[in-house]
Amino acid sequence: MTLLVHAQVAQAARDTVAGWPIASFIATNPLAPYEATRFDHAAAPGTHLTLPVEAYRAAFTSGRITRDDLVLALRARGAELRGVPPFTGALAHLSPEDVLIEDMLHTDTPPAPAPATPTDPVADLVVPWLAAFLDPDPQWQLPERDRGFYAAWRALATHDPRLSRPARRRLRDAPEQASTAIAACFTAWGTRDADRVALLTAELAALPGWTGYLKWRSEHDGDIDLTEYLAVRLTVRLLLDLPPTEAQPDAAAATTAPAPTPGAEVHARAVRLADALAPGATPADVATLARLLALHPLDDHPFTWQAAYEGHYRRDLLASLTPHPLAPTAPHTQVVLCIDPRSEGLRRHLETDAGVETFGFAGFFGVPVRFATYEGRGSIDSLPALLQPKHAVTEEPADSDRARARTRGLRALDAASHSLHVTENATATPFALAEATGFLFGVSSVVRTLAPTLHHTLTRRWRDRIAPPVDSRVTIASAFTVEERATLAEAGLRMMGLGRFAPLVVLAGHGSVSTNNLYQAALDCGACGGNPGAVNARAAAEIFNDPEVREILAARGLEIPAGTHFVAALHDTVADRVTILDRHLIPDSHATLVDDFTTQADAAADGLVRERAVDLPGADPMDSLAKLRARAHDWAEVYPELGLAGNAAMIIGPREMTRSANLGRRVFLHSYDAALDPEGTGLETILTAPVVVAQWINHQYYFSTLNPDTLGAGTKTIHNAIGGIGVLAGHSGDLQRGLPRQSVAVGDALLHEPLRLSVIVQAPIDRVSAIVSGNQVLRDLFDNEWISLTARSTAADPWWTYTALGWVPTPATTPDPTPTATPTLTRTETP
Repeated sequence: MTLLVHAQVAQAARDTVAGWPIASFIATNPLAPYEATRFDHAAAPGTHLTLPVEAYRAAFTSGRITRDDLVLALRARGAELRGVPPFTGALAHLSPEDVLIEDMLHTDTPPAPAPATPTDPVADLVVPWLAAFLDPDPQWQLPERDRGFYAAWRALATHDPRLSRPARRRLRDAPEQASTAIAACFTAWGTRDADRVALLTAELAALPGWTGYLKWRSEHDGDIDLTEYLAVRLTVRLLLDLPPTEAQPDAAAATTAPAPTPGAEVHARAVRLADALAPGATPADVATLARLLALHPLDDHPFTWQAAYEGHYRRDLLASLTPHPLAPTAPHTQVVLCIDPRSEGLRRHLETDAGVETFGFAGFFGVPVRFATYEGRGSIDSLPALLQPKHAVTEEPADSDRARARTRGLRALDAASHSLHVTENATATPFALAEATGFLFGVSSVVRTLAPTLHHTLTRRWRDRIAPPVDSRVTIASAFTVEERATLAEAGLRMMGLGRFAPLVVLAGHGSVSTNNLYQAALDCGACGGNPGAVNARAAAEIFNDPEVREILAARGLEIPAGTHFVAALHDTVADRVTILDRHLIPDSHATLVDDFTTQADAAADGLVRERAVDLPGADPMDSLAKLRARAHDWAEVYPELGLAGNAAMIIGPREMTRSANLGRRVFLHSYDAALDPEGTGLETILTAPVVVAQWINHQYYFSTLNPDTLGAGTKTIHNAIGGIGVLAGHSGDLQRGLPRQSVAVGDALLHEPLRLSVIVQAPIDRVSAIVSGNQVLRDLFDNEWISLTARSTAADPWWTYTALGWVPTPATTPDPTPTATPTLTRTETP
């Protein structure tokens, strides 16, 4: 029975999306279980998949959506429209698109369902126990914790005053094992074997935020699993004489196409359109209109609007991609930055110097590691969420005595911080603490409020005095064999298209600095597991500078000149500062080049900070640079930066295709040169890893914008943190799953345009086709229109759009006046 229950729980949790803790926030698609179905059929209860129709009509009025956009969207969504014969009689002056656009502009559509707000009568009896069990730094340790969540709850809940006395007495007789307790509940309710998985699925769906986190926790820490959680939930229901949660419609129901529009409703729409567009139309004309309208039911209207909304952006983006040839002279500096859209602005400003060439690559630089500081406690997994850490690195200090002094200082600071935390949260000592140190904390608070940069500077200097910084290098040689290092280096060079080498190559990871921000990890590098990318950049630089690695690479046709040196750096995306790391490892021969680059990077950062200030709430481009950068240290600042708000596309190709365009910090830019990747292995890795992660980010922003209180995290103003686990909206209830409202909007004004990711690739289309056809995840995403794919083989070729039926020519900005049939290629053919 135990094995059967565990199998049933695993089946019930199959479609649960794991939720990372907020301390290492990783964006995910909250509707990932529906990716195997068409986007417009993803019938998640109470979830908005598009903007309200009124918002699209406003965009049409403002010109953000044009008539041409609607014509192209209608033709793409309704293949049947190509077979509609020309109208005659009173309708002869109309095209099918004329009629459908008029219908979309003026017919009232059914209101979107309100977001689901289910009540969960057991939440208040379960969530506090979850928080107490999982809190990494509790005021006091939960007794019996080492026995597991269910056992600890069973032992302690007999004293829970929120349970009635009869319920507490019955709890003493509950089974000791979690799986046995679940089976006992099935028996008590008379649940049939065939219904048990559905019952468990419904229970997991009651608190999806907690369920997602518990799935992540069980996979990473293993101190709790969903079986124990369900055992507590079901036992509480049984004790309170409550029936199990009613099952929601399963995912299979979402695959069913929307019900056809009732004939009477279609006829009424046809009559209205006849009156508006063709006075004197006969009943036969009305019938003709009705047959056309039946091909585009009201339920399709929002998705056609959304397709037009996205198509307008995508065509403008493609039109801006005018090839800009590289300078004939070799660059003096090359900078490799993360594909993160925030890097696009920095790349553009750096490239005002013709001698600087930039590249885009996932911010972990192809070096996945688990990292711990020198003699530090704990570690971070600095790698994409798709990977598991297999290599652990630490730091090797240049000065052992200074390193020991730093370690002693850091431990002293940690002990002081822990003591202060304990004193603040104990029963009586907060009063004594306030009496003894209140004045000092008051002065500190005043300085922190009125002069945040000064407070940050003084705090940093104080910490550096207690724990002086020490030069070090990451222990990459002891963590990876030379063959592993060479393989990582080769994959990186082929994927980023780095074929020629400047004397200085800067690998710039990125991170974000902000104060009093629970969602700071959401602003760090997603490719580094929600951490800054400094350690990955340092490790990658060590690998590329390794003489043994270079010797192996040369034998594989990738020769790095002896005069080329790789340097690690960190891009702070709030101040846009680029800080060189491990300066003690830079040879004298490259010191001047590094100093020159630092000067160039500072100038680029200044320009970018002012550029971003135009869009940043509460900022003014005319403010001083110091004031704009002070937002990072202001503990009252809700918008230290905009993160990835606005992200809309990913471009995979050489920098020549985007260098002349201002992409508005909205595009993931991954460098790729097909000539350096003859087997296509690099492209396959890009499409199956960075593209998947980019669509996670894109959909996280998309659905947090459209569903701020259900798939987002609501407003920050009522957030309560549970350690580094997550936040609650209030004092109890579900963990918030997505981004806070302040990450995507200012009041009711959106900062993020909800657009599905447009993937644009310059690579041989037969190669792209083979990769997509061979990967089910990609087929689901592209075939079911969760994201789009546009490609061309070379800069001289036209663009082609991928569809579920094959590749079709990408339409021009202005469609043909008549809806002629568009040639379609089968999946096995390539243009």
